[in-house]
Amino acid sequence: MGETAPPGEAAPRAAGVVPWAIWCDFGGVLTSSIAVAFRDLVAAVGVPAHELRRAFDQVAATWGLRTLGPLERGVVSQHDWGILVTDALGPAHPPRIDLSRFGDHWYAGRTLESVMVDGLLRARAAGLRVGLLTNSVAEWEPLRRALLPDWSVFESIINSHEIGIGKPDPAIYDLAERTFGQPGPGCVLIDDAAANCEAARRRGWTAIHHRSVADTLAELAAVTGVPELAG
Repeated sequence: MGETAPPGEAAPRAAGVVPWAIWCDFGGVLTSSIAVAFRDLVAAVGVPAHELRRAFDQVAATWGLRTLGPLERGVVSQHDWGILVTDALGPAHPPRIDLSRFGDHWYAGRTLESVMVDGLLRARAAGLRVGLLTNSVAEWEPLRRALLPDWSVFESIINSHEIGIGKPDPAIYDLAERTFGQPGPGCVLIDDAAANCEAARRRGWTAIHHRSVADTLAELAAVTGVPELAG
C-alpha cells in the first residue's frame, strides 16, 4: 500500500517510473468548495440537510449506491432522479426548487480555482502527465465547460457517468493506470474526498487530500520533485 508523504515532505519515486501521472478531481478541487455548494443547496431546497441526505440515500439504495451515485454512474437521468428525490422527501418536506434540474442549483455560484488550473498547466509543461478523474453527471457537463472552457490541460478525461463506475471503486483506478500505462506507484490523485484518496492509496498511489490550493500545489511539488508547481 502506498502512503502519502506529509505536506512538504517528498514521497519516494518508484524506480523506473517517469514521468508521474497526475489524476485530478474536478468539483471541490478545480472549483470552489463542495461543502459550501451543499450548504447553499440546502438553503435553496428549503429542507433540513439530514432530510436531503436521507432522500438522496433512499433513492440511491435502489441501485445499491449512496448519495449521488446513480447520477454519477449514469444509471438514471437527472430529470427522473429529481422526481424520485422529491417523492422521497415526501409531503412533509416539499423542495422549493425543481430537483429535476439539480445541476443548475448544484453549480449555482460555483467558481473556478484558476490558480489550481495554472498549477496543472505547469505540470504539463514540466513533462508530467495530467488527467481528469471525476465522478461526473452527463447533464452537468455544460456547466463544467462554462467554468473551464479550455480543457487542453488534461491529456485524458475519465468521466464516471460515461463508464458506469466511479471513485472509490478500484476499477476506475485500474482504468486510469491503463489509460496512461502507469502503475499505481507512479500515479498521484488529487481529490477532496478522503474515501477516494484512501482507495487510491490501497492501489499504491500517492494521494493528496485537497483542502486548499496552496497546500495541494506545495504537496504536489514535494511529491513530484518539481518545485515550480508550488507557484
